[in-house]
Amino acid sequence: MNKITCFNELKKTITHEIGLTDKLLSLLKSESKTSPKDTDALLSVSDEKNKLLQIIEQHHSNRNAFIKYAGFSPDHQGTIACISACDHNNELSTLWKKFQAIVKECQHINQINGSTLDSSLRIVKQALSILYGEKIHENTYDASGHSKTNNMGRSIAKA
Repeated sequence: MNKITCFNELKKTITHEIGLTDKLLSLLKSESKTSPKDTDALLSVSDEKNKLLQIIEQHHSNRNAFIKYAGFSPDHQGTIACISACDHNNELSTLWKKFQAIVKECQHINQINGSTLDSSLRIVKQALSILYGEKIHENTYDASGHSKTNNMGRSIAKA
């Protein structure tokens, strides 16, 4: 494969993936602004994310297939090697760094969103346990750092 064809194909592919990950980033930011109590909005964003992630995965597979076709291993190292071999004026390297930065930001925001939702879920479970008079199982750690379950009986039904 000649260098120009390789350059053009990678530029088109990475540019498209940047657009898709930008859309994902927007959805994640939207999700972070949504109240955990607004389940309809959260489900809507989740559906959009899942559809977009399927498209992103397909483009990732297509990029890996192209990189393999170009004679490189279809992994991170192979991608870097292919970009280096086909690059012109560091244009592909710059696009790749931009793509990687967006992916990293998506991962960060997704982690925060997940923690927020986990915290909200834990609070709801505790409230339901109290209302139903069930024991709450809270995990704590003992002096040696091992996880320990505390059974705490809290009930407003018996109060």
